[in-house]
Order: sequence, then C-alpha cells, then structure tokens
Amino acid sequence: MDKLEVFINLDYQKISLIIIDIQNKKKIKFTEFEVLNDFNNIDTILDNLNKILKGLIIDLEKEIDYTINSINLMIDSPLNLYIDLSVKKNFDQTKIQKNQLEYLIQDLKQQILRNNGEFIIGHILLKNFFINGTYHSEMPVGKVCKDLILEAQFVCFSTKIIEPLKNFFDKHQIKINKIICTKYARTLLDDDSDNLKEAATRAFLGSNINEVEINQKKSTKLGFFERIFHIFS
Repeated sequence: MDKLEVFINLDYQKISLIIIDIQNKKKIKFTEFEVLNDFNNIDTILDNLNKILKGLIIDLEKEIDYTINSINLMIDSPLNLYIDLSVKKNFDQTKIQKNQLEYLIQDLKQQILRNNGEFIIGHILLKNFFINGTYHSEMPVGKVCKDLILEAQFVCFSTKIIEPLKNFFDKHQIKINKIICTKYARTLLDDDSDNLKEAATRAFLGSNINEVEINQKKSTKLGFFERIFHIFS
C-alpha cells in the first residue's frame, strides 16, 4: 500500500479524521463527528476523543487494512498565538551566507521561547526580506548588501492544549508526527474553498517554500534550512 498519512483536526464544533495517500495526494477516508470542543477546558476535548477514537481506529484499520500508529494533529483554536518579529543585521557590503540567516532565525526563535514559556512553536514563516531598503520575496543567500531586515511570523500552540493531547495519544500507542495550525494550512489553498484534505496535504508537504520546518523534539530539522536552501541554491 502507498504511504498513508492520518490527520485529525480539532475545532470548536467537529473532530475530523482524514486519511490521505500522500504520494498521490488522494483522499482515502474522510469522516467527521459533531462535538463541542472547549479549548479553554482541555478535558472536554479529551473526553470527546476518548469516546470516538478507539472504535474509530479499529473500524478504520479493518476497512483499509492499515495499522494507524501515528497521526498529524491539526488544531483550529483561538488560543493559537501569532507573533510577528523582525531583525536587522549589517553585512558591510558582503555576501549573505546561509549560516548567518540561520543564526538570525535562531535568535528570533529563542526570543519567542524566552518570553512565551507556555507556548511551543508550530510554524516559522519567513515573510519579508529587505536588502538596503528594497523588498525581496526570496531568500537572499549570496546577495551582497549593506544591511538586511528579515521579517518572520511564528505560529505557536498553547502547551495547555498540546501536552495533554500528546499524553492522550501516547496512551493509545499513537505518535503525533506533525502539529499543524488549521488556519495557517487553509491559507495555502488557491481559493476560498474549505478543502480540509487539500489544506492538510499542502501543509504536510511544505508547499510554502518560506516556511522553516520544525522537528518537535529538537525544534529544528534538516539542518534548520536544508529544504529551503536546497530550493534556493
């Protein structure tokens, strides 16, 4: 069987489960449960999950003959935090090196973590680059400049939500592979449609080339910018 990815989306009124053949971008299964999730009271969400998850996974594994031992968790919560930061560096008319950009993003990330201890970073989005005051849409590796301004957005999740959810899925022997902000994933769609399957696929595959990939265990992966710099080199 082709590589399948399982997505569970949590919002105020629904718990949605999507199974996608990620290689062919084909929806294998989509099901929704009408519930009331209170993100200010994580116990309501855990109770809803507990009622539906075990039987659902058993039925799905029989139906598609596929063992579900990991999921991608999508969260559509008003408690998600969006932080915009910028940093300026003088390059004295030298070429911008990728390790220098890594350092700038790492510095911004540490500022977020120091000042927002109850949140974890879910997405790092590189928004704008200004070289000598001129806007650039792409990573300016190798460009000669006097000064660079880098603007980034950090999408963060409350640990009051994430930690109990991790513990819940651990008890069911299910690993959380990626945590995705549903609102951000929907911005990756080409139109205003509410296509959760397409949004999940694009977020999982990293269709935004200016998103820095994050390893939840180490906070970075692929040499921090390996995927991005492969694209721009």
